[in-house]
Amino acid sequence: MSFTKTKIYNLALSALLLSRQVSDTASDTITNEVRVLNQFWDDALESTLQALDLDSLSESIELELLEILDDGPWVYVYKYPTRCTFLRRIKSLSVLDSRTTFIEKRVALHNGQKAIFTNEAEAVIECIPNDISLAVLSSPAGFAVSYLLAFFSAPLLTGKGAKALREELYQRYLLSLNDAKQLDKNENFSYDSPADRSEFVAARLE
Repeated sequence: MSFTKTKIYNLALSALLLSRQVSDTASDTITNEVRVLNQFWDDALESTLQALDLDSLSESIELELLEILDDGPWVYVYKYPTRCTFLRRIKSLSVLDSRTTFIEKRVALHNGQKAIFTNEAEAVIECIPNDISLAVLSSPAGFAVSYLLAFFSAPLLTGKGAKALREELYQRYLLSLNDAKQLDKNENFSYDSPADRSEFVAARLE
């Protein structure tokens, strides 16, 4: 299944037990259903991408240096990319980081803007971007977005029956999240034995 914004809107309306369907979200901007779905679209998509945190949706982004600090625990301050909805890690030479390869970081404000503090020069992050093509979503991931969109929109579109329906929608959302994560795990499996993760073993190999 290839997802579009229109398709996800229609899945959300179906999940809300509404017969109304949208032909094109770009041209339909006056109906009440579309206005409500538009209101919650960005939050539903971004919240779902953050909750999924899928390998298949990750991307590498070079960070923009803001400042080099003279003192304190951190040396480099980088601008937090506007395209990043979830920062997974600062990339190291390892596919799977351990305690010895993990690059420390801190996300905090710097001169009023969101920034990434680290001691890594020319840092590159692995993140989940907020501008992905909806067409790359797996079937359970796309349904997860639609269920959360319906969950947010239910009070304004279904009225008195919203409470019970929202509980059902959230359970569907959680199930879809789980299915999407399992599919992503199966497609991106990396062998990582307990011995590889053991600090006891690693210390004796040094």
